[in-house]
Amino acid sequence: MRFARLGLDRYGGFTDRELVFDPAARLVVIEGANEAGKSTALRAAGDVLFGIERTSPFNFLHRYKDMRLSATVLGPDGRAFAFIRVKRDRSTLLDPLTDAPLPDDALAPFLGTHQRGSFLEIFGLDQKRLRKGGEDLLAGGGELADALVTAAPGLRRIDALRARYAEEAGKVFNPARKTASHLFYQALDARKAARQNIREQELLAVDVRRLRSAAEAALLARAAAVEADMAAAQEAAWAELLCRAAGVLRQIEAEETALAALGALPDMPAGFVDKARAALAALETATAALARAVAEEARADAAHGAVAVDAVILDLATEVEACDEARAAVNKAREDLPRRRARAAEARALLARIAADLGLPDVDTLCAGLPPAPLLARAEALADRFKACSLGAQALASGLEEHARELARVEAAQAGLGPVEDPAPLRRRLDALDGAEERARGLEAGLARRAAAGTALDGRVLRLGQPGLTLDALAVLPLPAVAAAEALLRQVVETAEARARQDAAIADLAEQKQLAAARHAALDGGGTAPTEAAVAAARAVRDGLWQRLRPLALGERPAGDADRDAALDLDGALAAADHVADERQRETHRLAELSRLARDMADLDLRLGAAGGRRGEADAQAAAARAAWTSLFTASGLSFPADARAIAFLKDVEAIREARDELRRQEAEGETARAAVAFDRTSVAALRQDLGLAALGDAPLRMAEIRDAVERLERQHRDVRDQARDLARLARTRDDLARRKADLDAERAALDAEAADVLPRLAIRPGAPAEEMRAALGLWRSATSETAGLAGVEHQISAIERDEAAFAGRVADLARRTGEDPAGDPIALARHLRKRLEEARQASARAQAARDALDARRAAVAEATRERDRAHAAVAALRASAGAVPPDAFAAVLDRLDAASAMAGRAEEARRRLADMCRGRDVAAVRAATAGHDDATLAARAEEAGAAHALARAARDEAVARHAEAEAALRALDMREGAAHAAQAEQDAAAAIAEAVEDFGRNHVAARLLGRAIERYREAHQNPIVSRAAQAFATLTLGRWSGIGVDYEASTPRLGAMRAGEFHGVEKLSEGTADQLFLALRVAAIEEHARRATPLPFMADDLFVTFDEARTEAGLKLLAELGALTQVIVFTHHAHVGEAAERALGAACQRIRL
Repeated sequence: MRFARLGLDRYGGFTDRELVFDPAARLVVIEGANEAGKSTALRAAGDVLFGIERTSPFNFLHRYKDMRLSATVLGPDGRAFAFIRVKRDRSTLLDPLTDAPLPDDALAPFLGTHQRGSFLEIFGLDQKRLRKGGEDLLAGGGELADALVTAAPGLRRIDALRARYAEEAGKVFNPARKTASHLFYQALDARKAARQNIREQELLAVDVRRLRSAAEAALLARAAAVEADMAAAQEAAWAELLCRAAGVLRQIEAEETALAALGALPDMPAGFVDKARAALAALETATAALARAVAEEARADAAHGAVAVDAVILDLATEVEACDEARAAVNKAREDLPRRRARAAEARALLARIAADLGLPDVDTLCAGLPPAPLLARAEALADRFKACSLGAQALASGLEEHARELARVEAAQAGLGPVEDPAPLRRRLDALDGAEERARGLEAGLARRAAAGTALDGRVLRLGQPGLTLDALAVLPLPAVAAAEALLRQVVETAEARARQDAAIADLAEQKQLAAARHAALDGGGTAPTEAAVAAARAVRDGLWQRLRPLALGERPAGDADRDAALDLDGALAAADHVADERQRETHRLAELSRLARDMADLDLRLGAAGGRRGEADAQAAAARAAWTSLFTASGLSFPADARAIAFLKDVEAIREARDELRRQEAEGETARAAVAFDRTSVAALRQDLGLAALGDAPLRMAEIRDAVERLERQHRDVRDQARDLARLARTRDDLARRKADLDAERAALDAEAADVLPRLAIRPGAPAEEMRAALGLWRSATSETAGLAGVEHQISAIERDEAAFAGRVADLARRTGEDPAGDPIALARHLRKRLEEARQASARAQAARDALDARRAAVAEATRERDRAHAAVAALRASAGAVPPDAFAAVLDRLDAASAMAGRAEEARRRLADMCRGRDVAAVRAATAGHDDATLAARAEEAGAAHALARAARDEAVARHAEAEAALRALDMREGAAHAAQAEQDAAAAIAEAVEDFGRNHVAARLLGRAIERYREAHQNPIVSRAAQAFATLTLGRWSGIGVDYEASTPRLGAMRAGEFHGVEKLSEGTADQLFLALRVAAIEEHARRATPLPFMADDLFVTFDEARTEAGLKLLAELGALTQVIVFTHHAHVGEAAERALGAACQRIRL
């Protein structure tokens, strides 16, 4: 689908603006400065196809209901369709000739299955959407991305197998980097460590005896140090106890002496002192409270007698309050009276003026003739009808004048037009020739391409390096298939590698056998091992000597004269027992190692024999593979060594044959195209003759002349149709004007009859205009309102005067009854009486409060007296229980009882602390040990004992550490395994090395072979979109980048740019180059889409912001190539883009300026 015309009738800032597109243009550039409406035109293209959006932002000049777009679109079959799009909830498509609604699906044959969303996503493109869509595509999302990255379907499982082989090989060995996780290096390190252990693991008897003697001596020293530490700790604890207990004993003696000095005291129960003190305090509080209550009673009596009450005014309180309330209303009305009288005078003056304006003699006549409300309403309606009738007459006159002018214009235009036939058949014949120029140019370009391809193929055959070989001879040369040759080459390589592995295995086994033989010779020739009985006898001598010396070592007995000789004998016995045991153990290990080495040598002989057999098999397989390779090329008469050059030759031959077949197919298609071009030229010649154009001859087709001629005929035909439609519309308008004039005449006659009845009753002259009638009606309404207001004001004035006289009488009567002078202002007198009433009420309230206070004080005096008597009784009972103590001595007795209780408590607390210190020791013994010693002596003794304990503890810790070190040395000696274990570890490591080499070779070769096969398959099945995008990207970047590739090694396959055979992700590209990559992908995708479905016009908005001038021209040329499949419209506000398009495309570019 293409736009032939886009009308911005009432949309955004445009009114009646039309954009006409050249159908022959490959590229349309719409250019406008900022604020010129470029973005508006871009949005209008989408709205005219899919409807104006519900909340469109382009209503700032035209209201929603007035928004209107129009367009003429061309379908794939050349059929034109003109329509109008308006802003409505439904029926938004209209016929441009009749404004009649069109079906909602009228555009479906042109839009196909596209909706607004797909149009914006695929065909509507600005820089932001270009970049976001490209990034989403490269990230591997969406249908297009899935199509691109599945260029080689079914390879994921094979690629996963290749990756697994490579991973397994990487776990074994990596020639580029050595890491501790590789199995080969682990086995190699293990072998080196085993050889080092063979040299280091030698066990000597002298070391064993020395370490055991050191351990036993450390054990004896540890036992002695522990016993000394325990004794020092006990002595230090006893000295510390005596030092602390001495002070506590002196405190107990001091408290007992002070308690005896108090003398004899009555034996009272616990809590007596606190209870007695509380009773004395309560008696003192009650006595003070009684004194305060008596003083407050006297003050309350004096305050009650000082209050005087006005009983006369209180008896008339209701009448005084009523007068005061009336005073406020009367005073307010009296103040308002002058204003009301002035208002009445103003109303009478206004009524006099109204009567004069209406032509009446006076106000009384005016008031007597006031019209009723229905009559006024009828008159107002009559005035409105007169006004409407006058406006209708003016509008009718204007319409008649406009109709006459429009009719004259249409008749003059119709006279200048002659008869025009319908150009639809010519348009259909022209549409049937759509693409004829492209077919002619394609035929010429195809001839040139095929000639160049034939020359290139001949050159490729020469570069094969086989003298006398031609393209046709190469096509029938009996060569083997590439897959068979590759399989056989792999077999040759594998058999050679297998033979090399067998050689390496034989050499390694021979080296292992040589090492085992040397070790066997070194161990052979040893002596005889000591018997078990000899070992037991040596140990019995050693143990007997130790039993004699053990009590001495543990401190259980003193040293004797014979102990020194026994200790020397023990040293000899220890050495003899260890030597016999070491000799037996060493000889046992030697015999076991000799037996194992013999078994290993026999096993190595067997393995060497088997390896020799496998070597023979490998030689036979290698010879057979080489013979099969030679036989592959026997039929062709050629010969090649078994290497990659032969495979490369076969691949080149296969590619040349495929190119030759493709060239033959293109030649057949060229013949078909030649026939189609000949038919097109015949049809064009006939059409030019029917249009009155010059004969075609041998000149190019020049379809633009034919399209211009057909469009001229279509415009003339549309003009004739438009004139006929305008004449019909003017006839309808004339009939409507005549009908409106008759209606106005009838309405005017009815109004004149009603005015003759109504206007005289309102003092309005007959024939008065509507404005005069409205003015008179306004005066009558003002008179009615003012008359009613005057009557109300005069009634209020009379009422105020009556109320004032009545109030003055009531106030004078109250003044006489209360003893006041009734003369003077009644308002001031009423205010005075109210003030006197308030003062009397306050005095009455104070008198009542004084009476209440006096009663409360008298009750408080009685209660305080009773409380004091109860406190006296309680204190007397307590003195009696203490032995009839006199009142003045009772407080002293309580103080002595309190002091005795405190002394007894402190003494008891000291005794408890002394018992806690002793912790089971005899307190009497502690008391005896401290007797006669002062604190300084006891403290010095405790300090000496603590220092001795610290020294003993340090000696104990040192002995424990030395014993632990000796035991650790013995355990380390026991953990040493010896040279036999190290030799076995070396053999195990050598076997692991051989196994790792075999695993690496198998997995590495399998991964390499699968990787090469996957690459060849992907190259042969590359997605056409990627191929086209790669070509477009190379064009856009002027050859700086070779194309686009797919990275299948990532977790998700992704697209990127290629340069010199290397893959570069988008993150490594500049901003402009990335935009060019995205544009290449988008153009390739649209071209592919256009081959499968109906394409819509491609709208591009300022895509070249990040392009330089050279790449901008390249981008415009690429879009022009896309213009062969669908219409391409580029919006820009840069003038240099339009200039570059004209410079690069010439007549194939249409430039429109907003």
